[in-house]
Amino acid sequence: MDEKHKASKYYARLVKGCLEGFTEPVHAIISKKRPGDKFPKYFVCTDITLSVQQALRIYQKRWPVEVDNTYLKNALGLGDFRQQSFEATQKWFAVVLLAINYLQYRMALAYSKNLSKSSLADFIRQHRLEHFQNLLHSVLQPFVPAQQIEACLQDVFSASPWAIL
Repeated sequence: MDEKHKASKYYARLVKGCLEGFTEPVHAIISKKRPGDKFPKYFVCTDITLSVQQALRIYQKRWPVEVDNTYLKNALGLGDFRQQSFEATQKWFAVVLLAINYLQYRMALAYSKNLSKSSLADFIRQHRLEHFQNLLHSVLQPFVPAQQIEACLQDVFSASPWAIL
């Protein structure tokens, strides 16, 4: 492994025990970046046959799902249903589900074209960028020829590292 891609070293401790409501024993894994770390990470594994490394490797594969869940709750608004009727919640859930399906469809298209492994956040930014470009185009259209607008947008946004063009 080269110097740039050297594996990170973590300190992990395995604790065997039981959780309320679970009949089978579980493993709790406490992971720290360094001794004395004030903010350890905690993982619970119900498959007690797995080693700490195996359990964390499986969790690492699940990480993109956790990121998507965070975007569903925060960026797409699925986590905020304060005092809404069941019907309103149900309709909002359908809208959010449609939005994430659209973003995942865009991700799948990008992957099939160039094996891009962009994140959901990248496609949210891309979608917002496209709307912003359309807004700029609409505002400038009465004053500037279309070719100049397109050339300007290409110059500005092709230089942006956060744009997927």
